[in-house]
Amino acid sequence: MLRIGITGGIGSGKTTIARMLADKGFPVYIADREASRLIRSDPFIRKTLCDLFGADIYTPAGDLDKKKLAGIIFRNRKALAEVNALVHPEVIRDFERWSREQPGEVVFFEAALLYEAGLSHHFDRILVVYASPETRVKRVMARDGLPEEQVRERMANQGDSEGHCRKADFVIYTEHGEDLHRQIENMLEKIAG
Repeated sequence: MLRIGITGGIGSGKTTIARMLADKGFPVYIADREASRLIRSDPFIRKTLCDLFGADIYTPAGDLDKKKLAGIIFRNRKALAEVNALVHPEVIRDFERWSREQPGEVVFFEAALLYEAGLSHHFDRILVVYASPETRVKRVMARDGLPEEQVRERMANQGDSEGHCRKADFVIYTEHGEDLHRQIENMLEKIAG
């Protein structure tokens, strides 16, 4: 089975590309969504997060207090590293289990921080979804209602998009008017070839 990682910075369009691939019938694992599920339901992750940050890191309803955790990890790089070291391996284990259950020859894994999290070696190929920084800022400001400064701060924490493109096996450009369907078809033809 061929495992393809999809990555790209905030506002690049990776969610759109992942949805288009899913619409074509390809299994797509959305890492953020599945990480949230694991953080909420996996006893090992829950216990470890409570041990690290206190039981009130979860709300009385049992959900992670994301605002509280964000307040901790954005001020403390060691805490961020601890959370990543806990969650990323569990996400990869879950992806591997999920992959074995999927039909077909190809599965996709979508994650914004694929390179930054050191996960790229888990995949046979990497697809980077790219849009210029200016386009990304406009998209995220419109989508999330954030000021430009906050968007640029988030982008700065995600690494070098151009460098990611140079390392990637495939790049899909989502700027203005590119034919996304044609780019996806070209990639799929190369995979099949």
